[in-house]
Amino acid sequence: MMIDRLAGNAALKDSVRLMLESRRLTHSVLLVGETGLGAGYAARCVAADYLYPAGGAPAEALLRGECCRAVGKAGDRSSGRVETGIVREAISVTGMGTGGRYLVSQVKAMRTEIFNTSLSAEGRAVLLYHVERMNEESANALLKVMEEPPEGVLFLLTADSLAGVLPTIRSRCVSFAVAPVSPEECAKWCIGQGVDKKQAQLYSQLFDGHIGTVLAAAQDDARREQVEKALTLAKAAAAQDSYAAAVLLAGYEKDKAAAAALLLVRRAGQTGAPLCAELIYGDANAKLTFSLETDADYDVDTGYLTVHIRIQNGAARFVDSPCPDHICESFGWLSEEDQTATCLPARAVLSIIPTT
Repeated sequence: MMIDRLAGNAALKDSVRLMLESRRLTHSVLLVGETGLGAGYAARCVAADYLYPAGGAPAEALLRGECCRAVGKAGDRSSGRVETGIVREAISVTGMGTGGRYLVSQVKAMRTEIFNTSLSAEGRAVLLYHVERMNEESANALLKVMEEPPEGVLFLLTADSLAGVLPTIRSRCVSFAVAPVSPEECAKWCIGQGVDKKQAQLYSQLFDGHIGTVLAAAQDDARREQVEKALTLAKAAAAQDSYAAAVLLAGYEKDKAAAAALLLVRRAGQTGAPLCAELIYGDANAKLTFSLETDADYDVDTGYLTVHIRIQNGAARFVDSPCPDHICESFGWLSEEDQTATCLPARAVLSIIPTT
């Protein structure tokens, strides 16, 4: 299966494999992971396995992103259209507004396409990248098709953070967290993609197993230079060499954007804040938070089912689920920031978030 090409993330792959093999995959899946972790790649893997179980050339093309695209122009609400790609069964949507914001014309164009185009035997997949960049208007346009989708259409959404996704979208999806792999596994994977061994090992440590970030830095001359300067600055700071640091930073005095990018080359995903478990549930998206410091069991009536949450050894999970498929239990223990488990029949999402 194409999903097996995703590095690490055993729980995610097991859950997706189970749902695909049983043909019980929900029509809306949300994959959450910081930039560079491969949420978009994971979405394309799931789409390829859904549309082309036997693999082949169309599946490979889809992994490369060679599918149809919903496009539009800012300020022109009638400009939305779908550009034809090699893979006709899949449509991708990436925000084309300011700061990567979604345009409502893009969403409407996608919606029209999947309602008006006859389905092939394989079905259709819609890939929506960075849905945290949706405003309320574009989200409402998407909801109209997510609530009553055409038969055979699978929506695959990605986001940097679960908290950034509008509750109306989040509540209609089964959510999975895409986690970083170990620096050792990241380096091995990147070496297999042609990255120099020493460079792969260094960058994998620097970016804490974010494969996409390592590949982007290794394959772009400007980013490699930026990383080298950041390392030089870090060494100067560690040695308390203020002169060397000042010389390096002098070149950025009038380029604030470049200076900010330089200072943001750091280990990813380490907020340092204590964590807790958060349960979002029911049609009203009610919220409960649970401390991870004390072992306990909690029963929560979501209005659909009563879910059972267990806190143990600094981790949280669904247990003894009353839902028919018990898919929520397959997510296992959650203990790292942005890890997520979903019980769709109960309309409940369990996440690990920083304590505020």
